[in-house]
Amino acid sequence: MQAGESAQRLFFALWPDPAVRAALAGVTAGLKLPRGRLTPPQNLHVTLVFLGAADAARRACVEAAADGVQAEGFTVTLDRTGWWRRPQVFWAGSSVTPQPLLDLVGALQVGCAACGFPRENRPFEVHATLARKVLAAPPAPGLEPIPWRIDRFVLVESALTPAGSEYRVLRTWPLR
Repeated sequence: MQAGESAQRLFFALWPDPAVRAALAGVTAGLKLPRGRLTPPQNLHVTLVFLGAADAARRACVEAAADGVQAEGFTVTLDRTGWWRRPQVFWAGSSVTPQPLLDLVGALQVGCAACGFPRENRPFEVHATLARKVLAAPPAPGLEPIPWRIDRFVLVESALTPAGSEYRVLRTWPLR
């Protein structure tokens, strides 16, 4: 980065429509967490590729890479919840990851790697973070399956504020 140039904290994601967002927010309605904080409904999403800090040139590079992604639309069904001890996250996810979703993530990872971003070593797992800093697994609420038709993916900026992260969709790409 040049002196004085600021970086944006970026990631590619699946961004829910209002019905899916409301259904995800409903999963935590009435959930009693001894510690932790719920994800604000407007921040609910599924991260495809986390980039981290990117200057204008690297952002342009990943946008060009995303322009070249040829992927089919698909449906993912969020049908389970879980908790990861590290990073203390309670999430909603899918018991089946559709192949077109894996193909989309793979294409984005290849494009981002060509722009100098490291590839994720862990296998991709569909999940929307419902709460953070959860010290122990909460009682698993019943999750009525949430079918989600995916017809686009987005590039998001994450700005850290005293109140937590604020997300802003910067650009959208349609799927075939």
